[in-house]
This record gives sequence, structure tokens and C-alpha cells, in this order.
Amino acid sequence: MSQQNQHGLAPSATGTREPGTGEPRSAADAHSRLAAILNMSDDAVVTIDLEGIILGWNRGAERIYGYPAEVILGNPISVLVPMDRRDEWPRIIETIKRGDRIDHLETVRLRSDGVPIDVSLSVAPTLNEKQAITGGVAIARDITVVQEAVRQAERSSVKLSEREKALRQALSALRKSHEETKAAQLQLIQAAKLESIGRLAAGVAHEVKNPLAVILSAVEYLAQTIPNPDADTSLALTDMQEAVLRADFVIRGLLDFSHATEMTMGTEDINSVLDKPIQFVRHALSKSHVTLVKELQSDLPQVMLDRSKIEQVFVNIMINAIDAMPDGGTLTVRTSRRQLMLPGQDVGFRQTDRFRVGEGVIVVEVEDTGTGIDAKTRVRLFDPFFTTKPTGKGTGLGLAVSKTIIALHGGTIQIANREGGGVRATVVFHSVRN
Repeated sequence: MSQQNQHGLAPSATGTREPGTGEPRSAADAHSRLAAILNMSDDAVVTIDLEGIILGWNRGAERIYGYPAEVILGNPISVLVPMDRRDEWPRIIETIKRGDRIDHLETVRLRSDGVPIDVSLSVAPTLNEKQAITGGVAIARDITVVQEAVRQAERSSVKLSEREKALRQALSALRKSHEETKAAQLQLIQAAKLESIGRLAAGVAHEVKNPLAVILSAVEYLAQTIPNPDADTSLALTDMQEAVLRADFVIRGLLDFSHATEMTMGTEDINSVLDKPIQFVRHALSKSHVTLVKELQSDLPQVMLDRSKIEQVFVNIMINAIDAMPDGGTLTVRTSRRQLMLPGQDVGFRQTDRFRVGEGVIVVEVEDTGTGIDAKTRVRLFDPFFTTKPTGKGTGLGLAVSKTIIALHGGTIQIANREGGGVRATVVFHSVRN
């Protein structure tokens, strides 16, 4: 029978015998050299039988696991295995019994003080002189430092990824904020321009209105008092009266423009608000052979607005639409409630955005089947005093005033060509309830 050394490592059973001992000489020498090599190894070398009982234990095992050989020998190797990995060793034993080996299994083992350590484990079957499997040898390398470095690197990588993501988000937010600041600056500049124009318009209107009234009264007086005026005189008086009325119309437009910010707000049903503008344009519809189509959604939430101002807005929009169809067509007035699902122009997630994603809004659309708007005209639609109508037919203030009024209501107006021809004006309001 071979004997175990002090660390439980059994000698080989082959070679010539030492005189007087019965032990193979070469085997004894080989065993001594092997034991010395194994005890110099930093790795844990542990031999077990087929039941998992520890038979051999080198100094590397003592250093890594903390158990002296005299304490651990004869114990099941499962004492080194954490509870959550107890199913590993039955599988390893079955692998050994099949004559197979396991290389570099990264797993966790327990030190004698209960502290878990990361190990790289290799296991191979051991054979006797008849080449029968008698057990196994397990070589374990402590890779705790390496694994901790890997985990730290992974944590660092995750943190770097999170920081990169945060930086990208911050950059995106900064760019958006920059664009919003630029837009706000342009709006402030435009507002300042409009305010200056409004003050100038109000001053001019008040200064001109009274003299115009005097001139109109004088023209009407002359028309009534001149007996039997000839044709030239009658034409001159008529032209003067029309010119004064046209000037008066411009003055009224200037006053409307300058007083756009003076509003009286109240909760209103938008369908009811549209009744008066529709009635107001009935004659223009008939005269231009335009058919009116109403698509008004019922039970809409109410809107906080200045009724008279919004009526003025839609009269202006409808008249523009009718004028765009001199040969007849269809005017469609549509109302609906929509939920804003995606961010876009004037729609976002910030408190400063005009509308918020997820908000329910009231939408009014006015569509015509006219010729549409060319690109040059479209970019100037809301400029004060810009108009495509002939002299005397428009002041160029209607849409500028309308946009200002809608903006003061917290809403938006967009005017764009329709795919099927014509133009669609879209006005969006906050609803009183979502």
C-alpha cells in the first residue's frame, strides 16, 4: 500500500523497489519530486475520491482556502462550495466517472473564514495501475483580483456609457435650448417690431380718423347741395367718397392691429363661436358661388378665449379663403379634438413649450379648393401690410392681427397648401380640460 505524505499526496505505484522497503525506488523519487513541485505551486491542488472526499491537499490549497491539511483531509469537498453552487460538484463527479475533464471553470469557492473567492477550476480523473478511475484531481487558481478588476472595468464601462449618454442628452438639450433661445429672441424682436408698429398705427389712426370724418362729411354735403351736377362733377364726388371710405377702412385696420392685445377672456364652445363668422360670410359665399361644408365635432371641451377677437380671426380666414376661389369652389370648416402624441413645432415636453406631448387640444381647420399659395407668398403671409390683393381690396393686416390674437390665446396658426389643391388654415387652441 502506498502512503500519503504530510499533505495527503499519495506516491505513485510503479518502478523498481527500494531494498529493504518494498517501495519502488523510481516511484519514491518521482513522488518526492512531484510533492515538492506541487507544494511550491501557488495554485490549490486537491485530490478526491469518487465520493468527493478530500485525500490530498497542497500548500497552495492551504494558502488559498485557509484550511491546514490535518483539518481538511477526510472532509467532503462540498465544504468549499457555497450553498447556491452545491449542484456543481455532483455534475463534476459524474464528469470524472465518465473519464472526462473540466478546464478553467470560473466559479466561486469559500475560504475557511466564509469569505467567497473567485477561482478558475480544472478537474481531471485519476487512474490506478489498472487504469481504473479512482477519483480526481482539482487544480484551482485564485482569480479574485482578476475578476474584481473585470467587474470594476465593467462598472467603469457602464458608468462611461451612462456619462456618454448623459453628455449626448445634455448636448441635445443644449442644442434644443439654443434653438429655442434663438426662436424666442426672434419672437421678442418681432413682438417689439409689432409693438412699435402698433403704437405708430394707433397714433396715425387717431390723427387721421377725425380729418377723414370731416372730409367725408364735406363730400356728402357737396353731393347733396350741388344742384344738377354734371357727369364729371358726380364722378369726382363719387371717387372722393370711395377714396375716403377706403382710407377709413385702412384706419380701422390699423386700430384693430394696435388694440389686438386688449382682450376679454371667457370659456366658450368653439362651434358656437364659429356661427357668427359663418353667417357673416354667407353673402360672399353666394356671390362667389362657393359651397360651404361644416364638419363640426360635437361635445368638444370648451376653450378660454375672447369671443369677439376670435370671431374676427375666423372672418378674416374665411374671407381670404373665399377670395382664393373667384370661380367657385368649396369652403370646409372643421372642428375636432386631438391628442398631441409626438413632439414637433411648438410641441414638446418642457414647461416652456407652447403645447405639451400628450395634451388634448381643440383644432379648427378652414379649407378652400383654390389655387394654393406659392412659396414666396407663404413665407410672408403674416407680415404686417403684406397682401397679394389689388389696391383697395386689402390692407395686409388681417393675418398679422389674427396671428397675434391667436398667440395671445396660447394657440398657433399654420397655413399650408393641401395635397388635393387649395389651402388649409389650421388653428390650435388649448382646451379647458384634457
